[in-house]
Amino acid sequence: MLSAEWMQVLAAGTGALGIVAAVIFAALYLRARASARRLARTFECRLEAISDSNWELKESEERYRDLIDAQGDVIFRKDLRGFTTYANDVFCETFGIHKSEVIGSVFVPDLPDGEMPAFFGDFAGLALPPYRVRYDQHVMTARGPRWFAWEEFAIRDDEGTLVEIQTVGRDITDRKLAEQQLGLALDESQNANRAKSLFLATMSHEIRTPMNAVLGMTQLLLDTELSPAQRSYAEAVRNSGRSLLAIINDILDYSKMEAGKVRLENEPFSPHEFIESVTELLASRAFEKDIDIASYVAPGVPRLVLGDEMRLRQIMMNLAGNAVKFTEKGGVFLHVALEEEARPGKPARLRFEIEDTGIGLTKDEAAHIFDEFAQADSGLARRFEGTGLGLAISKRLVEAMGGDIDVASEKGVGSTFSFTITCAVEEEARPADAALEGKTALLACALPMTARALELLLTEMGADIRHGFPGAEEGPADIAVICERINDSRADELKPVLEEAGTRTLVIVPPGTSAPSDYDGYLVRPIRRASFMRRIAGEAELIGEEENAGPIPISPIGKAEQSLTILVAEDNDVNALLTRTLLERSGHTVTMVQNGDHAVEALKGEAPDYFDLVLMDLHMPEVDGFEATKRIRSLKPAWAKVPVIALTANAMVEDRQACLDAGMDDYLSKPVMPDELNAMLVRWAGRRSEHAA
Repeated sequence: MLSAEWMQVLAAGTGALGIVAAVIFAALYLRARASARRLARTFECRLEAISDSNWELKESEERYRDLIDAQGDVIFRKDLRGFTTYANDVFCETFGIHKSEVIGSVFVPDLPDGEMPAFFGDFAGLALPPYRVRYDQHVMTARGPRWFAWEEFAIRDDEGTLVEIQTVGRDITDRKLAEQQLGLALDESQNANRAKSLFLATMSHEIRTPMNAVLGMTQLLLDTELSPAQRSYAEAVRNSGRSLLAIINDILDYSKMEAGKVRLENEPFSPHEFIESVTELLASRAFEKDIDIASYVAPGVPRLVLGDEMRLRQIMMNLAGNAVKFTEKGGVFLHVALEEEARPGKPARLRFEIEDTGIGLTKDEAAHIFDEFAQADSGLARRFEGTGLGLAISKRLVEAMGGDIDVASEKGVGSTFSFTITCAVEEEARPADAALEGKTALLACALPMTARALELLLTEMGADIRHGFPGAEEGPADIAVICERINDSRADELKPVLEEAGTRTLVIVPPGTSAPSDYDGYLVRPIRRASFMRRIAGEAELIGEEENAGPIPISPIGKAEQSLTILVAEDNDVNALLTRTLLERSGHTVTMVQNGDHAVEALKGEAPDYFDLVLMDLHMPEVDGFEATKRIRSLKPAWAKVPVIALTANAMVEDRQACLDAGMDDYLSKPVMPDELNAMLVRWAGRRSEHAA
């Protein structure tokens, strides 16, 4: 519709030109109006979209603010001048500040007394990736002192220019308190461990000092002429003292392992000689109980391996010693085999087995036998004493050697303890000796473990074995190995049969038995592999046994090959008497003093080379052994070079190292056995110390 003004114009117009102009103008007007409406609608739509975007942005900001406040972290920002530009609600609640107070101001939290300040918004460390700085701080809040873990990071614009620093703080007070409590508990535990170690070291020293006198003087008493009853009483004292010493050693070993102070050596040793020496050490105990004991090393076991022979001996003595202790009849068999051969970059794996016919274990006992203080024979009525630590110690040592330990047992039948160790090979196994290939060996032995070892050895040498005594229908044997009792009637019947057949005879006898004259030769139990094979192979005459004389009993001290002049510093009168007696009976010249100061003066009072060595106790009045050694090393070289050997009841691992660090040359722990003392003197005879300044 046209307006009234336009209608008037059209009415006033005359002619065709006026009419045309009016029509064109009307069309233009209508088009302009329609366009204005469309533009208005577009603007309305855009305004509505902007309004929606503003609402979504506002809602997003509210959600972001709620999210920031809900997580409980303190968050605020600072500009490059250090003025606060933003702080969340948690910040304001934590520090009791209104936003209007903090925005535009510099915020630095108050610290508890004695706390070191930290610098919020410090630009140091923010200039390089990852553009973050973290630190913990103890600050004062509206709720009192609290711990916060602060994290500051740089806020940059699109061009990478630093514009603000944002700081986020998380309350870690509970964690800090837990850490402090844990630290206090750790300190208490360490203090308790130190107290326990000190107690054990002190008790060990205090017990070993009189124990040295008990065992030493008892041995001296046994070396004299005694009536049978007196000897029996003295041996009971000695055996009880040794049992007590074994208990002390078990407790000390267990304590060392708990503290992680056991170090393994890596020296070459022979598995063959090792297992035979262990067997011989235990043989006297076994023979006293009238049980058998033997050992065998399988083919393929290396001649030399690298490892800690002393610790391995401790394991074997624990396991095999228990086997002898818990076996009343039958015997004990020790076996070594190669479980896994050495390959490049990988050591060999040896397997040790200790089999016995003793009391055995139930399944429940076997499951816990390696636990601390566990014992196969427990309860008030038990027959066998001990700490129950030996097997636990053995298990830890085996695991330290890269192996594992196990037991297979049946109650009333016996047990087989087995363990493995890994070790590098120093020398490969020698080829098998097939000296009896195609020959017949007669084996007549009623001793179960010795018979088993002999059969394995003869089989390894290639022999065809016949057991028992031959009958008339059987053919002759090339060699006969007999371990029956010499005066057994069956053995007597066997002799003429063997002589008629021309069979060589080798008889196995117990220790202390006189050599039989009607056999070609003899060996003493327990058998050594090398001796047996040489005699069987004919490389040595079967007329006796020089290399294997069985267990050697303790004998009185003999004269030393070289007489030494020895200075002994010892304040305990009984131990001083014992040491003097042991040394003088070996032919040495002894000077006794009672403290370290007297030892230094005695040394200085003689010619430089007068004393060959000094035996130095550690715990002495006035001047102890450490200080005395320090003074000796500060003397002129002629006197300072005398070897100083620690002779002490301190038996912990660190004690030995402390002695060496103090300038001493070697170490003997009490109670000192005569053979250990003699071996130490032989080792240092004619030598001078390398510790002299």
